Amino acid sequence: MKRIYQILLTCSLFAAFIACENETKVCDQTLRNDLHVHFQRDSAGVVRDTVMPKVTLFALGRDSIYKKQPLKDLFMPLSPLADSSRFYLKVDSALVADTITFRYKRVQHFVSPGCGFGTYFTLDTVIATRNTIDSVLINNKSVTSSNDTHLTLFFFNQ
Repeated sequence: MKRIYQILLTCSLFAAFIACENETKVCDQTLRNDLHVHFQRDSAGVVRDTVMPKVTLFALGRDSIYKKQPLKDLFMPLSPLADSSRFYLKVDSALVADTITFRYKRVQHFVSPGCGFGTYFTLDTVIATRNTIDSVLINNKSVTSSNDTHLTLFFFNQ
C-alpha cells in the first residue's frame, strides 16, 4: 500500500511540473501593425494600380525602410510612442520627393503574457506634399493589422 502512495505522489508531482511549465515566455505573434499603403495612377481617365520604379522611404529621424526598390505597396511602421509619424517618400530617382505626415491615436491592447502589449492606431489626419502625390485616400482608419490596405496614394502622370 505504501508503494502505491509513492507512485501516486511521484506521478502527481510529475504532472504538476508539466502543468506549471512557464509558457508565458513564448510569444508566437507579431506585435507590429504596419500601415499598408497602395499606389495608383490615373492614366487617361482610368485609375490603375502602378508599380513605382525606384521607391525610397525613410522614417524621418530613423533609418531607411526601402531603398530604390520597385514597389506597388508600402508597409510603414507607425511609432507606438508618439501621436504622429513623418516619412520621406521618393518614388523615382528622377522625381522630387514627398513627405507624408500621419497623425493618429494610439491604444494599447494586451496580446498575451509572453508577448505583452501591442499598439493599435486610429488615423486622424494624413498630410502629404504634392510633388508627385496627386491625392490621398484613407481606406481604413483603424490600423490593427498589416493585412488591410489602409491608404491609397494617387500619383500625377509623369
